[in-house]
Amino acid sequence: MRYLVCTADVDPCPAGNVASLPFLETVDFTAMGITPEVLLFVFGWGFAAVLAFWLLGFGTALAVANIRKI
Repeated sequence: MRYLVCTADVDPCPAGNVASLPFLETVDFTAMGITPEVLLFVFGWGFAAVLAFWLLGFGTALAVANIRKI
């Protein structure tokens, strides 16, 4: 994805100072704190949350099924 940036620090940007750059060339993910370790941590928490809620629902379904048998 490309977007327009101004190469001069003025407002409004002169037409001669407008450049089209790819997104990945202008963003430093490491400087923003997005590292592989952080991504693994976040995806791990997300997976654990989905698994925990699935187990909670499954356990509830088993309990309801056992109560209905009685």
